[in-house]
Amino acid sequence: MTYLTKLLLVIAAMWASQLALAYLQAKKFQADLRSLRQYGTVAIGMGGRRYRGGRAFVALAADENGMIVTGLVLRGLTVFAKSKPLNTYNGFSLTDIISGTRVVLGEPKKVQEATQMAAQHIQDHLARVEQGE
Repeated sequence: MTYLTKLLLVIAAMWASQLALAYLQAKKFQADLRSLRQYGTVAIGMGGRRYRGGRAFVALAADENGMIVTGLVLRGLTVFAKSKPLNTYNGFSLTDIISGTRVVLGEPKKVQEATQMAAQHIQDHLARVEQGE
């Protein structure tokens, strides 16, 4: 085997392992999301930039009154990042989060952006349910 062939095989193996690890990470996050469904309507938001500090994914669960019950956050730069509980928004209303009037100090901007997006998705869903769609 030539040096180039060995190099290409190593690159292919690294790419395949990265794909496998990303798949396992997504599968684990989906399992964590299933546990949120018992609390009410669940939506996911994304914040941050891919190459500038990474992205954050926030899943929020809200009751029928539009109050946040619980949440999860997945953030990190690698496929080894794991979801963690996000309880800092518990008790906040969807409207307060979307408008930005209630902000959790100390949360990174990407987490705040993702939280706003998730809250907007839940509010849109609840509005459609009210209209009977």
